[in-house]
Amino acid sequence: MGRIKVRKEIIHQPSTPEVLQCLGSMPVYSKILSENTSDKHYSDFLKWLLSAIFYNRQEEKITIKKIAADFKADTTKVTKWINEIYKAIFELNYEKPELFQTNGINLSLYMKHFDSSCSFNLSMPAVPREFEKLNFSFAQAKVGTSYFWVKRIDHDIEDNKSGITIWLESGMVNKYREFALDKSIFHGWIGFMDVYHKSSFDIDEELKRFNRN
Repeated sequence: MGRIKVRKEIIHQPSTPEVLQCLGSMPVYSKILSENTSDKHYSDFLKWLLSAIFYNRQEEKITIKKIAADFKADTTKVTKWINEIYKAIFELNYEKPELFQTNGINLSLYMKHFDSSCSFNLSMPAVPREFEKLNFSFAQAKVGTSYFWVKRIDHDIEDNKSGITIWLESGMVNKYREFALDKSIFHGWIGFMDVYHKSSFDIDEELKRFNRN
């Protein structure tokens, strides 16, 4: 049996302005972090950034250099703090999801874009259905996009507790493509692990070849 050729991974590397934009899209998450952490080296900066409402009311482009000047700190430190705050929110969300699940149906989102992925716990007024679209701007810096569609919905019941996980794929959904993929896996034309080892482009080319007739 030949060895499976491992493709080069495509991992999103966000810029600091992109991270800042994500923080500004959901300031309530930073507020939750500020209220549930203390004595962090970014704590004072986080409180100040919250009071400035992440510059959301400013019409001109805001740079990290300007933020550093306004806070009277080095640009290097501000850059580090912004990235650490973003990372800390995801960590707190994982450790204490109840802080973020306060109004509606509790959900866990698992988002994937190429080889970048992340998860986030939150509440929504309803459970998204298969193939529906979802825009979550806060995840942009983690995976490289904010636009997803619902690929799968899992319901877990254990120890008298229930949980719902929504599996999200990036981009625009093509229902015919998904049905063709399921059909090809069922017939053994495409191996289940090929979906993980091959690029979407390569899979699409095989689907076209197998489903011409």
